[in-house]
Amino acid sequence: MGSLAFEKPIPLLSFVLFVVLFSSPNIASSSVEEANALFQWKSTLQRIPKPMQSTWYLLPHKSTNSSSNQNTSVSPCTWFGVSCNSERSVNRLNLSQSNVKGTLYDLSFKSFPNLEYIDLYINEFFGTIPLQIGSLPKLIYLVLASNNFIGIIPPEICLLSSLEVLNLSQNQLNGSIPRDIGRLKSLKDLALFTNNLEGPIPSSIFNLSNLAYLYLYKNKLSGTIPLEIGNLTNLVKINLGENFLFGSIPSSFGNFCNLTWLNLFSNQLTGSIPTELGNLKLLKSLTLSRNNLSGSIPKELGNMESLVHMCLGTNKLSGSIPPTFGNLTNLKILYLRENQLSGPIPQQLGKLELAKLQINHNRLSGYFPEHICNGGKLQNLSVADNNFVGPIPKSLRNCSSLTRVRLERNQFTGNISDVFGVYPNLQLMYLSDNKLYGHLPNSWSKCRKLTDLQIARNNITGGIPLEFGTSNLVVLDISSNNLVGEIPKEFGKLKHMWKLFLSDNQLFGNIPQELGSLTELSALDLSKNRLSGPIPTNLSNCLHLFNLSLSDNNLSQDIPVEMTKLFQLSSLDLSGNSLTGEIPSQIRSL
Repeated sequence: MGSLAFEKPIPLLSFVLFVVLFSSPNIASSSVEEANALFQWKSTLQRIPKPMQSTWYLLPHKSTNSSSNQNTSVSPCTWFGVSCNSERSVNRLNLSQSNVKGTLYDLSFKSFPNLEYIDLYINEFFGTIPLQIGSLPKLIYLVLASNNFIGIIPPEICLLSSLEVLNLSQNQLNGSIPRDIGRLKSLKDLALFTNNLEGPIPSSIFNLSNLAYLYLYKNKLSGTIPLEIGNLTNLVKINLGENFLFGSIPSSFGNFCNLTWLNLFSNQLTGSIPTELGNLKLLKSLTLSRNNLSGSIPKELGNMESLVHMCLGTNKLSGSIPPTFGNLTNLKILYLRENQLSGPIPQQLGKLELAKLQINHNRLSGYFPEHICNGGKLQNLSVADNNFVGPIPKSLRNCSSLTRVRLERNQFTGNISDVFGVYPNLQLMYLSDNKLYGHLPNSWSKCRKLTDLQIARNNITGGIPLEFGTSNLVVLDISSNNLVGEIPKEFGKLKHMWKLFLSDNQLFGNIPQELGSLTELSALDLSKNRLSGPIPTNLSNCLHLFNLSLSDNNLSQDIPVEMTKLFQLSSLDLSGNSLTGEIPSQIRSL
């Protein structure tokens, strides 16, 4: 009798739950266990979306459609984000982009023997990935990307022998890639990018003969790329960029007959570009930029007939641009900037219908190909900091697709009015430090998206077009030319003007009062002209002015005391004028 006194009575609610779960012959015991496991996990989550709240029930509850009808099913197969196989056992859990917040600590993975698919993409899951995740024998698809998981990748993941897709990208995982990852023989897609993984790429990864997609970029991986990577002959895309990999690019990359995407951007790779890359007939994108690659560009790269995007910039490549690049008839983007390339641009490049060409900061010389805007699709042209001579290609005049043009610091010649047309999408044009002449075209005011125009240190003559005052310019640098006339009052309409450089010309007249309307102006340089009259008092309205130079003009009268309102001013040069009176005390302290 005494022992019975310590027995706890079964609560009525638990008894009802037991009857509901086990009295129905239509519900398999595995489904009951799965429902219990999911319901228990739900109770630990910090944020639960409404569809999950309204469907993840165990106990009977009234249907929203009828007050007389009650849903007494305990099967989770109709729950939000849950799917089942023909035997009503859970095989898919898809809560991607569901705004869930919580951990996986209380999810009983062993309760789901038939689970094949887990997708928790873009939520706010945090904490570590539980070791128990390795107890899902049928799992094919595991995506935990774009969450806040921390800690290491549990080695137990390597027990998921049926896994075909593993995506743990865009988390805060650290440590190394599990060395036994090569045991996932069925793996086709491995994405671990944008984490803090370090150490070498495990050699076992090169045993994954079915692997088609390998994304390890934006980590802290180090070491060399082994020659054995060539064993992954089914690769379609590989991105190892933004790591600390060093050594040479293995010649075995030429084995990837199915490869369409190769990215080794921003590592510490050295040596030459393997000629074997020319074997990649299906390759569409090649990015080797921001490394320390040296030597010449292999002419064999001209054999990559499917190539659309080639980026070899910011290396130490030398020699000339191979004429075989003219064979790349599908090429739209060519980036060779910041190397040590020399010689002329092959005329064969004029046959291509390029959209973007960046070859700035090299040692290229000679004449520029006349038909560089072949097909009328060129948008971005950057050839700055080379030694090009001769006229700017006339094909640019009607190249209405242009958005960015950088030709500065060369020796281009030609009449600026004849060479350039009206470009409806042009945003930026840099022509400084050339040998251009002629008058500034009035028509440039029709380039309504043009915000940054720099033509300093040329031989431009004539006046500043009044129409510039109706443009949308934010930066204008036409200094060190031979411009004459007055500064247009219309400049006061350029409300978003940030930098205005008109120095070292032959401008005369007063400084327009209207410049005081440029309240976003940070730098104004009108030095070395023939300007006269007083300094406008309303320049004090330009409260964001950081640099102001009015030196070497014929300005007179006192320095306006209102200038002391320019609290952000760090550089002020009024020398070489005929100013009188005292210097305001606040200005002396600059």
